[in-house]
Amino acid sequence: MALDLLKDNGVPLDKQRFTWKELVQPPFSKLDDDAFTRVRVILMNGLESEALRFSHACARMNGDLQLALAQVRRIEQHQHTLVNWLNPPDQSPLETTIGFEQVAIEVTASVAESEPDPYLAQVYRFGLLEDFDHMYRYAALMDRVEGKDANTLVQSYSDILPGRPTSLEHRDPSDDLRRDYRSHMNSEGSPSDTVSASYVWTPGTEMAAPARQSR
Repeated sequence: MALDLLKDNGVPLDKQRFTWKELVQPPFSKLDDDAFTRVRVILMNGLESEALRFSHACARMNGDLQLALAQVRRIEQHQHTLVNWLNPPDQSPLETTIGFEQVAIEVTASVAESEPDPYLAQVYRFGLLEDFDHMYRYAALMDRVEGKDANTLVQSYSDILPGRPTSLEHRDPSDDLRRDYRSHMNSEGSPSDTVSASYVWTPGTEMAAPARQSR
């Protein structure tokens, strides 16, 4: 189901709360479930983590929005907890790390494949090269330390290829900068600006806690 920010009104905050029964779900199996189940859980976990970090940073710079952001952040924290607890307790930190690298490979490859701008597609492929290097090294570490084959986790969805020599993997900090990123990003206007153009937050709206009726 596609999300249309210009048409969908969303769900009121007071209807997004979780009970303990809803919050605690059975974790996935690291060996029996499809590897992309782990990919989805790790990806959503990262999205929820970023939402919380952004909310804290935004609150520091916007005093008028602190109450609204705190209320949204509580729901985000519940969602983050639910998703994070889907990771199985028998999954070692090294196995989780290999799962992170699989997420990086699959997501970056998908973004690079669908990016219409040749320069930005090259940027993503440059990052993808590093992801393959990391996967190779963590897979080798798992073989050395735990005596396990990383393919039992990634299930051959992601190729584990010999990485570059370490001396070639290091890169200069200037490589983190993209010369025309700003000229491409939202060059025709930001979707967020379009959605929020006529919105003015005031206490008492759906972002504020409903007042209790006195009896």
